[in-house]
Amino acid sequence: MRDFMDYIQLAFYDASKWNRDNSYSQLTTTANALLDFSTPERLKVNLSSLSTPHFATTYTLGTVGLIDGSISYLFTTIPLHDTPSRSTLIPLRKLVPGYRQIYPPSLPPVFPAADGRDGDLAIGDTKGELKKKATLLHATLHLPPPTTLTGSFLRRLSPTTQLSLAFCSSRAPASKSAPQATTDNALFGFKGLWNFGPDPRKQNQNERDPAREPCRSLLSLLSAGGEVYYSPVSSVVGLSTGLRFTTLPAATENPHSTFPYTLTLTLTPLTGSMSTTYSLLASPNLAFSSRFGFNVYSWESEMVAGCELWRRSKKLHTLQRNSSLLFAVDDLTWARRKMGLPDAAVSVHPERDDLPDIQRDDHHTHHHHPQSPHASDSVIKVRVDQSWNIRALWEGRVKELVVSAGVALGPTSRSSLSYASPVAASGPGAAGGLSSYGWKSVGVSVLYSS
Repeated sequence: MRDFMDYIQLAFYDASKWNRDNSYSQLTTTANALLDFSTPERLKVNLSSLSTPHFATTYTLGTVGLIDGSISYLFTTIPLHDTPSRSTLIPLRKLVPGYRQIYPPSLPPVFPAADGRDGDLAIGDTKGELKKKATLLHATLHLPPPTTLTGSFLRRLSPTTQLSLAFCSSRAPASKSAPQATTDNALFGFKGLWNFGPDPRKQNQNERDPAREPCRSLLSLLSAGGEVYYSPVSSVVGLSTGLRFTTLPAATENPHSTFPYTLTLTLTPLTGSMSTTYSLLASPNLAFSSRFGFNVYSWESEMVAGCELWRRSKKLHTLQRNSSLLFAVDDLTWARRKMGLPDAAVSVHPERDDLPDIQRDDHHTHHHHPQSPHASDSVIKVRVDQSWNIRALWEGRVKELVVSAGVALGPTSRSSLSYASPVAASGPGAAGGLSSYGWKSVGVSVLYSS
C-alpha cells in the first residue's frame, strides 16, 4: 500500500499533467506491483491529513520489537481540490498499485498554472506578470534518534521538462565535530525511453489538414529504453537496457481482441543478467504476472509468479446496478461483455479526470455521502517463487480505516528468529542446509486520513 504522501505526489503529477508512465524507471511497474509487493512486518499506524488544498501532513508510528516513527510535511503550489483525502473516499486502487494500463503517447498538454488554470498564463500573462510554476516540496523526519531527514523538490520547468531533487541528512556521531558531505560517490547517470510508432505531433498536423486522413489508432505500443551511470570516485560503471510491449485501450474496440497484457525484457550486460515478465489482466478484477530471470555467468535462475484479486461486497454490487456504474480499470468494455455484465456499465479509469457525474459529485459533496462506492473494496495479493517463499497480502477498508495485513512464509535457517515449524530432514529444504519452514514475518498497517 502506498503511503499517503506518495498518493498526494501522484495527485500532483495528475494535476500538473505529467506523464509518469513515459519513463524508463516505470518500465516494469506492473510486474513490480504484482510480484515485488511488500508485506507489513509489524504494527504500523499512519495518521494523515490534507488540511488545505496545498498542504498535507502525515504522522507514522511503528511498534512491536522496535518503536519508531516519522513526521512528514508536503506543500504544493497547485491546489488539489479534486483529490479525495478522507480514507473512506480515497479509491483503493490509487492506494494499492496493481496492473497499470499504458496509454499511447500524446502531445504535451498545455502547461498548468499554479492556480489550477490551463493556458499560457502559466508562463506569463499579457500584463507581464509571471505565474508560479507547479512546485512540490516534501520533507520527512525519521525518529527516534539518531534522526534522519529526507526530502524532495519537484518543479515543472516546461510542458516536457521536470526538475527533481532529493536529499538525505543524518546526524553525525557525538564524537565527530567536523562537517561532512557526500553525493553517493559522485554518481552520474542518464536514462531514456523511446516509443515506436506514429509521432503524435505529426498525427496532430494530419488531423488539422482535411486533405490527410488521421492516423489509425494504435493497438499496441513497443518501447525501448536504457540507463547508464558512472562514478569517477569509485570507478563504478552501470548499464541496463529494456523493452516493453503492451496492448493499448484502443485494442478493446476490436471484438476479437485478446486480454490486455504487458511483456518486458530487461538486460544488464555487465553482470550478465536478464529478466522477462508477462502480466495479464484476465478480468477487471483479476490480474496475473510471472517473471523469469537468468544470469549467463553464474547460471542462476529465478522464477516468480503472482496474482491479485479485487473483491466487492453485495451492497456495492447493488449500488452499481442502481447507478449503472462499474468502477473498474482501464476501458474494459469488451471484457465485461465476456463476463456477462450489462453493456450499460461505464468504464472508469482510476487516475483520469473524465469521471461520470455521479462519481464527480461524490468528490465535491462527500460530506453528504460518508461512504463512497469504493468503501467496500478489498484486494488479495499472493506471490511465490521457486524457493517456495510465499507472501500473501490483504488490503481493504474496516470502518473508516484502510488496513493492510500480510504474512511471509519460506525456508528459514535453524538459527532464524522466526515462528518456524521444523520439518523432516529429508524435506525440500534439507539439501540446501535449511531445516525449517515457517513464518518469516506477520504485520498490520493501518491508515486513517482526513
